[in-house]
Amino acid sequence: MSEIFGYGEDALTLWVLKRHVSTILNHFKDSSSHSDCLVFYRPSFGRHAKEHASVFGEFDAIVASPQNICLVESKWVNLVESKKR
Repeated sequence: MSEIFGYGEDALTLWVLKRHVSTILNHFKDSSSHSDCLVFYRPSFGRHAKEHASVFGEFDAIVASPQNICLVESKWVNLVESKKR
């Protein structure tokens, strides 16, 4: 299998969905096995917005378990502070 290189929110979302669905389920006190879940992943491929505008589009992912439906939207936290460093 080829190596996959990614950057930004979409790459982090994909990484979490491949390795840490159980963490998402635990956050919502969902005892379902990750193997019983359906995961829909849709990277955004960017959106056009005015400078400094917060834009929400479609969800980046949906995790559906027998107990819950988790809507996933990835956003950078403290992005302005990170750019300064």
